[in-house]
Amino acid sequence: MSKTRKVSTLKKNIRVLSLTSVVGGAYWGMIRATWQPFTLSLGVSMSLLGLFEGLGGRNGLITALVQPVSGRLSDKMGRKPFIVLGSILTLTTLAFYTLACYTRDWRFLVPATIALGLTALSHPASSALTAESVEVRERGMAYSVTMFSFILPGVLTSAFGGWVADLFGYEILFLISIVLEGLSLSMLAVLLKETLHQRNKEKGIGRASLKAILIPPSELRGFYISMAADAFSWGLGAAILFGLLSKTYNFSNLQLGILSSLTFLMWTASQLPIGKLIEKYGCKKFLILSEMIGIAMMIGWLMFTSFEVFALAALLYGLVASTWVPASQTLLSNTVEKEERAEAIGRLFAFRGIIGFPAPYIGGLLYEAMGFKAPILAGAIGVIVTLILITFFVREPE
Repeated sequence: MSKTRKVSTLKKNIRVLSLTSVVGGAYWGMIRATWQPFTLSLGVSMSLLGLFEGLGGRNGLITALVQPVSGRLSDKMGRKPFIVLGSILTLTTLAFYTLACYTRDWRFLVPATIALGLTALSHPASSALTAESVEVRERGMAYSVTMFSFILPGVLTSAFGGWVADLFGYEILFLISIVLEGLSLSMLAVLLKETLHQRNKEKGIGRASLKAILIPPSELRGFYISMAADAFSWGLGAAILFGLLSKTYNFSNLQLGILSSLTFLMWTASQLPIGKLIEKYGCKKFLILSEMIGIAMMIGWLMFTSFEVFALAALLYGLVASTWVPASQTLLSNTVEKEERAEAIGRLFAFRGIIGFPAPYIGGLLYEAMGFKAPILAGAIGVIVTLILITFFVREPE
């Protein structure tokens, strides 16, 4: 097979990932808007909600610990097996959410949180497969396209999910999610093509190698530290924002869904143009821009209490995401070699997660001790520190 034909074949992976992202984004949009109010409805405290976020959330401890291991194994065994396994674990998570909903027993959230954290083992493999399915110059756009596909459905489904939860309860949302993730799993298993055909047979997971993969390489140390500071700062208040709004201002599921939809709307509208700009102007400028927008948004959270202002801030949140995600992924992918890429991605997530996992729990404690503004103010200060770190210690790949 010629190189051109091989690249063309692998580009089909982007279509598969985009299609499954649409399916996943449709139901995660509903869950994102309603999960924290659902958890609080089971009698969970704000600090315990923060602990669940800190363990199994996007920057959680479990999420962190599995990714360097799965990234290293992905460089040894291939990308597709871990992506498929991640989908199976997602189905497991949704099943436990459904049990918690029907039994009204919050203890089912414990295995759900563990399973959710374990789904992250697919992240390094998926990110690496995306980079390896296109030419180097197309990576920024490839990441933007797959992310665009994930966030687009949330423009509609977030508000819809909140409306459904207010009228009919949370059960139906989790049942719909199980059906859609089952469809996504089928597509991944049948249609996705492996990109790593030359395995790195020297990679193992002994104690020495585990220590090695948790230590960032010297040329990326400033980048990793900045990413970890970002995870901790955003975890303090933003990670539990919907729970805070539900408890403090009594926002309904529908209102939270509207906020989430507005975030997805701006994220969707800006993601592809920003992907092109990243390819043209580089990654670091957009990491800085993302944090600056985030600071402005948090000031709005601190100064105002009305739903309308939080709706405007939700639009800014969409810009925070659309500038941050493809810029950080592209910078890392362009810095490391193919054979080490998944491990490097996993190490980054581990570094972020190990530093960031206590933040939502600390944010919950700050709320219980001093009210809404305490975790938000602490997060804003952290983002300012992160902005300084990025400015002085992050370098573009040559």
